[in-house]
Amino acid sequence: MAKKYNLDLYKHNDFIKMVQVKKQMSFQQQRIFDTMLSTVQEMKKTGEFIDLVSEGELKMDLDVFKEQLLKGARIKKVNRKELENALETMVDIKFKYSVKEGNIDKIGTFVIFQKAEIDFNTREISVIFGKEFRTDNLLPTSNYTALSLKFLNIFSSQYARLLYQYFKMLIGKDYSKPFRTDIVLEIDFIKSLFGINESTHKMYSQNTSIMLKNTIEPAVSQINKHSDINVSYEKIKRGRKIHCLAFEFNPKKEFIKDAKVDIVDENTPPLFVPKFKKFKDFRNWILKNYKDKNIVKGPNGFLYDTIIKVTKLGYLSNAMTGTDLSPDSAQDLWVWLFENQNRIGIINLSHSEVLTQNYQGKFIYVHDIELKKARRAKLLQVIVHPDNIKCDVIVLVEEGEEKIIRDYYTVKTLKLDVKEEINIQEPQESI
Repeated sequence: MAKKYNLDLYKHNDFIKMVQVKKQMSFQQQRIFDTMLSTVQEMKKTGEFIDLVSEGELKMDLDVFKEQLLKGARIKKVNRKELENALETMVDIKFKYSVKEGNIDKIGTFVIFQKAEIDFNTREISVIFGKEFRTDNLLPTSNYTALSLKFLNIFSSQYARLLYQYFKMLIGKDYSKPFRTDIVLEIDFIKSLFGINESTHKMYSQNTSIMLKNTIEPAVSQINKHSDINVSYEKIKRGRKIHCLAFEFNPKKEFIKDAKVDIVDENTPPLFVPKFKKFKDFRNWILKNYKDKNIVKGPNGFLYDTIIKVTKLGYLSNAMTGTDLSPDSAQDLWVWLFENQNRIGIINLSHSEVLTQNYQGKFIYVHDIELKKARRAKLLQVIVHPDNIKCDVIVLVEEGEEKIIRDYYTVKTLKLDVKEEINIQEPQESI
């Protein structure tokens, strides 16, 4: 019996936004563009990216860029001429657009990068964006699957690159619990994904079978042979015409690893951390002194018992699960570590101590029953009840008086009420 497919077509908006840029590129331009994305992701994971971005400009570490460019590639070294070609490729990338909606009827084009330069003394690549290009199209790592250049650079087909990235987006980062492993795509959507149009691909537009033979078949073959996923597809017809393709894509078994739990050393001795003023000096000191060691417990944004480790490669990792943080999470945590240098190396903390460390000095508004007015209060201490759900809070009110709020907050509701800065709001809790 033939399998029944869900024909509710699914399109990932974040990926489609990126594809609008990438589908107009040549194969070489896609390769350089993906290398830039991967370089940014790598620099975020190791904390190198924080000080390097200004409005309209991106600076990348030349050595990291070269390392990403070589991943999976047949070449083993990048010479000066190849770097020169890469720069030329960057500034040649253009984006064409057409808007016809209501009273608006426009066509146009703009360059994505106005300038690309390599400084061999500072070992930096500097690129300046065109004014019309939104940088979140280049740096969307919050919602754009981390690139696997190890596989992408093996593909000789640009269709394999696009299709592979699309499937990886749908699978998600957890191979053991994929978000999605099948999809039905209309032929028109596939043409859009691949940048196929009547003016430049007349035969493909007229003959779907030829298009599939020259695009889908080699793309699927290369993905199956050279990547971490297996892909199969079935043609679905409406009448005599092929209307859509039903794809199935699953991570290969050898890439699915069981969740790994490291033995956490609760007695990692804290080192004295100087108060660094420059992030780069701070990061270098951390990597020198804490590589392959636990570094902090329960930072903001993580569960109170989460211990973060610096791996041998310099990545930030969840020591409880043995998984590296995503590029964006790592970047945010590097910023937090720099701002909370006093927390480095201190991991023998209770739930109450972690929350006190995270919230101390921040603010809530409270209602004083006796004075019948709202009062600004600074958090001094959080005392978590044995159930790990409810907590008491000791605060310092405006006049310098300490008060305790009992049996009002849970750990969850306290987190929602804590403010970095003071904004006027309706107070709910009473003292």
